[in-house]
Amino acid sequence: MEDWFNYLMSYAAFFMATVRSGVSLFDDRQFAAFALGVVGIILILFGALVRTSLLLRRSARVVRSLNDELAQATQDLNVERLWRLAGGEGAERPGPDSLTELYRVLSRHHGDAGRIA
Repeated sequence: MEDWFNYLMSYAAFFMATVRSGVSLFDDRQFAAFALGVVGIILILFGALVRTSLLLRRSARVVRSLNDELAQATQDLNVERLWRLAGGEGAERPGPDSLTELYRVLSRHHGDAGRIA
């Protein structure tokens, strides 16, 4: 680990020395343009980071919403399956809230089948 740190520090020192010698050759206008360019690049990168963060938050909300809708659809399908297994064929269909009643009907149905066998 220490070797990597020494390598990184020597590379940083070389880079800083190169930049310092290059910046010292700039006149005032060139230095101002260079400084504004560096600040502009940093602001552009920060703006891209904020935009990506907002997009990820929006995507998380959409995924949460889709998960809720999937859970509701799964519950509705389970109610439909229980209704059919319990022998329900009439026009009156139970709502998702009466799932416990359907379980009771189904257990009675299977209990009758067990006694007959």
